[in-house]
Amino acid sequence: MSVTLIRTAAADTSARQGAIFFNPGGPGGDGLFFAPNYAYAWSQGDDSVPGDLALKKMQQQYDLIGFSPRGVGNSTRLYCGLNEMKVPYYAAAIDRREANIQKMIRDGQLEAKACQKNPVTPYINTEATVRDMDLARELLGEQRLNYIGYSYGTWLGSWYAKRFPERAGRMLLDGNMPWHTNMQLNWETDPLAFTRAFTDVAAPYLSRHADEYGLTNNPSDLYAQVLSLGEPLRSVVRDNLFDMLYGVGNYPDMGVLLRVALELDGRLTAQPKLTDSDLLGQLADLDLFGDSELNDVGLEMAASLLEQRHHLLEQLPEQVYLDESAATMTAVMCNDTPWTKDLNYWRDLDNRNAQQYPLFGGDLIAINCIHWKGGPSVQKPEVPANMPPLLMLQNEYDPATPLEGARAALDSVPGSRMILIDNEASHTAFPYGRDCVDLPITEYFLKGTLPQDRISMCEALPLPGEEQVYEAGQDYGGKALRPLSQAAPDAQAALQENRDLIQQNAAEFMRR
Repeated sequence: MSVTLIRTAAADTSARQGAIFFNPGGPGGDGLFFAPNYAYAWSQGDDSVPGDLALKKMQQQYDLIGFSPRGVGNSTRLYCGLNEMKVPYYAAAIDRREANIQKMIRDGQLEAKACQKNPVTPYINTEATVRDMDLARELLGEQRLNYIGYSYGTWLGSWYAKRFPERAGRMLLDGNMPWHTNMQLNWETDPLAFTRAFTDVAAPYLSRHADEYGLTNNPSDLYAQVLSLGEPLRSVVRDNLFDMLYGVGNYPDMGVLLRVALELDGRLTAQPKLTDSDLLGQLADLDLFGDSELNDVGLEMAASLLEQRHHLLEQLPEQVYLDESAATMTAVMCNDTPWTKDLNYWRDLDNRNAQQYPLFGGDLIAINCIHWKGGPSVQKPEVPANMPPLLMLQNEYDPATPLEGARAALDSVPGSRMILIDNEASHTAFPYGRDCVDLPITEYFLKGTLPQDRISMCEALPLPGEEQVYEAGQDYGGKALRPLSQAAPDAQAALQENRDLIQQNAAEFMRR
């Protein structure tokens, strides 16, 4: 095995406090370039803004360490594959026929079989990665490992703190998995959390801007319209919504997507034999949004939706292949903690989810770890007597790592603290751009001071195009969008690149 790291040195060596390691989640995410991205972005902050100045001090006082965890990136890579074929399944919540459920089961079985054929797979797990991190800490000459981890990175960071409590330094865990228990719990809360993010935050936002997108101004009606889409268009829209819900910055695109999907569905219902070319031609002649640029975006989205719909209609078999990210994700998921193997348990849970959460529920039985032969390859550490306190950051409506699991994890480690961002629905947050959030975190890294309160509350930033924060779950009627900035500074682009990777890793994690 080889593991690759990159270090950006502290800008002020006379004030240097140590090194901070980063992990962008997954598992299967490559965090190698997180260090140079943050080093550049933080160095470009505005000294007149307290939060920016504090981040600049972190870049001055810490080496920043990015690394490719074993299995991905510039480290030893893991791949899984078979010559056997799998067939895509239809919408799990709608099609509860046994034939469709068997497709889901076979999907998971083949992926598990593919990865267990690779002799390296047992050695790709969180225990091995925390030992790689500890070796790197030793080689760098650091007494303690300071750390910022996102999403799965919270699982990894908490594992390190439990395994090496005497060497754990200042650690921020952002977007917390239920790292106090097993991985299975995160998937079991998935349908609820994604549904809640859509119905309580995204749908009310879109209803406030109904005129902008040509949508209903009633969030409940909008949810009902999405559920009423014909198959397989509904499945395609579901998958796109799933990805978009990871960041509230995607909400304007979500409005365009839903307007286009409803238009396509209406035309397909009226004329089922229309070809994709016919549909695109008809949409090109429409002024759906009263804005030429939005119309162009909508036409591109329509082409993408129809292409994805065609793929599901064809039901073409696909060879089983997991790239480095998916293979590493599977290995870690299945090697770290046990999974319930009883298919009846998952059938019953899927049936309930299909009823309660019909947009995002019904396909947990396809998870490959359910079909993993044998148990985990490692033993998860218990909370030691000398467990250090951890600093946690959590968004209230995080769809991928919901608050319920994060609160339970907080309760498992005495002395830990949580900063909770009220009404925020993105996945992960730091750096957030609001002093209430960023200053306590930078204070912790610069001075070692944890927030006084066990849970500190901060208000979210307004959603795109809005001047105020609205309480999630409520509809306030139509509000005009204000113009958004057309260009981001280079530093903001570097931060956004990191955020995009975190969300991409988490999305792939939940799909598996």
